[in-house]
Amino acid sequence: MMGALPRTREGGPPLVEEDVRSFEEQHGLALPASYREFLLATNGGRPERDLLTISGFEGGSRGRIHVFFGLNDPVESCNLDWNLDVFGDRIPAGLVPIATTEGVDKICLSAVGERAGAIFYWDGHARAGERSLYFLADDFASFLSSLDADELSPRMPES
Repeated sequence: MMGALPRTREGGPPLVEEDVRSFEEQHGLALPASYREFLLATNGGRPERDLLTISGFEGGSRGRIHVFFGLNDPVESCNLDWNLDVFGDRIPAGLVPIATTEGVDKICLSAVGERAGAIFYWDGHARAGERSLYFLADDFASFLSSLDADELSPRMPES
């Protein structure tokens, strides 16, 4: 169990374990426990802490998550499977796009191999032969704890 999950808004409809299992089977993936827990709790959405640091990225070391993808979202482009289908041939094999920035860049989860569970930033503007992948964190929980907020970050209504 990871620490406090980040607060998000505008996530997809509530999920049950079977929704996540069905997605994994359909795509031949096994999602890490911390990411499964996040999906089941939030089903994506706009995070309150949305700023990330991208080491070595020439376009600037700061990025902003626009939305985490979920499952069964009525907004097609906010779904994990839609993003896998649309960007699967552009993003390096074995990576699952789990969030998008305000542009075309994606936050990706490694789903295979020795780096399984690691989180990467994929530069959607990189040309063929240019570096397009930047390491962000060893696992999803570490990635979430590295996120920051500023005056432009979404604010959650106080309950």
